[in-house]
Amino acid sequence: MNMLIKKITTATLSSMLVISAAFSTLAITPVQADADRSLSQTFGYNGQQVLLDMDVGSAEVFATDEQEIRVEVVVSNADSSWFSLWSSSELDDVEFDVDLESKRITLKLNEQDDIKQEWKIYLPRQAAVNLNVGVGQVEVTNMESDVDIDLGVGHAQIKHSIIYSSVSLESGVGEVTVEDGGHALAIERNFVRQAYHDEDSSGFGELSVNVGVGQIDVEHF
Repeated sequence: MNMLIKKITTATLSSMLVISAAFSTLAITPVQADADRSLSQTFGYNGQQVLLDMDVGSAEVFATDEQEIRVEVVVSNADSSWFSLWSSSELDDVEFDVDLESKRITLKLNEQDDIKQEWKIYLPRQAAVNLNVGVGQVEVTNMESDVDIDLGVGHAQIKHSIIYSSVSLESGVGEVTVEDGGHALAIERNFVRQAYHDEDSSGFGELSVNVGVGQIDVEHF
C-alpha cells in the first residue's frame, strides 16, 4: 500500500510540473513574439529644464558638449505580470509625446501601460535634469547643473565631478551610498530609511534624489 501511495504521489507531482511548464510557455511566448521598437529624435536646446516622465524602465543621461538634445528609446511589452498577456499595448502605436515649453521640455511616450522603456538621453552638460520614474533604474553621468530624481521603486546612480551647493538623498526603504574621491561618507540611518544631506557654499546647483523603495549610489570623482 505504501508503495502504491508513493507512485500516485510521484505521478501527481510530475503532472503538476508539466502543467506548470505549459502555462509558463504560454505566458512567455506572446511576449517574445513582439519585436522591440526603437525611436529616436533630436531637439534644439535653449536653456530649458529637461523632464523625463516614465512609468517603467531604465534611463541613462549623458553629458555632452553639444547644444542639442538627442534621445533614443527602445520599447517592449512589459513581462512583469502574467496578466500583461491580455493587455499588451500595440508597439506600432507608441510614439514620442514631447511637450516643448519655453522653460521646460517634457519627454515621454504617448503609451505607457504595459510598456517597458529603455531611454538614452544626451544633453548639454549645463542642462537641468528632472527624472520622474515609477519603477526602474536611472543613471546620470557628469551633468553640471540641477539634478532632481523622483523614483518610486528601483535604483538611482549619479556620477558627478562638480561640487553641489546642496545635496539631498533619501531612500524610504533601502540603501544610500555616497563616495567622495573614493572615500565613503557617513549616512543617516533610521530603521529602514537611509538619507544623506549636505550643503557647500562654494558649490553650485542642487542634487536631489528621492527613492521610495530601492538604492541610491552617488559618486563624486
